[in-house]
Amino acid sequence: MTNVESGTRTPIPPHARAHSRALVEHPFQRHCGLEILDQEPGRCRTRLRVAPATDNLSQALHGGVTYAMIDVTSMLATLPLLAAEEYAVSTSMATTILTAVPRGAQAEFESEVIRAGRTMIVTETKAFRMEADGARTLFATAQISKVRLAQDIRAPTP
Repeated sequence: MTNVESGTRTPIPPHARAHSRALVEHPFQRHCGLEILDQEPGRCRTRLRVAPATDNLSQALHGGVTYAMIDVTSMLATLPLLAAEEYAVSTSMATTILTAVPRGAQAEFESEVIRAGRTMIVTETKAFRMEADGARTLFATAQISKVRLAQDIRAPTP
């Protein structure tokens, strides 16, 4: 997170960096081609290119992949806010898909933690179709609630 006074970014704790790497390198996320563009405590931006492995019979980004990548990006925004002995799981998700993202197009997902309480974390995510001219078209929005767990999850070591 950028510190307004100093212009510096808040570093991501080592345990959150390890969990983030493990999450993005999970076989499903790798299969979908998800990559992190930017991550800081409380925020994350990811992207993928719509391919035959992630589209539907209409040759557009599959809704299930959209939901999954929204959830993953939300978790990537959340991880740096958790203590080393904590984890979080999604308990509810409200998603609206506004338009299709065709095969070959890039999709970007932006998540922000809007509330990080003692037991509950709430995130908002916006998903954009990246146009050839650099324009961004909003194609999905979501709000996700997560619950903090006192559970020490160990990310695999590389």
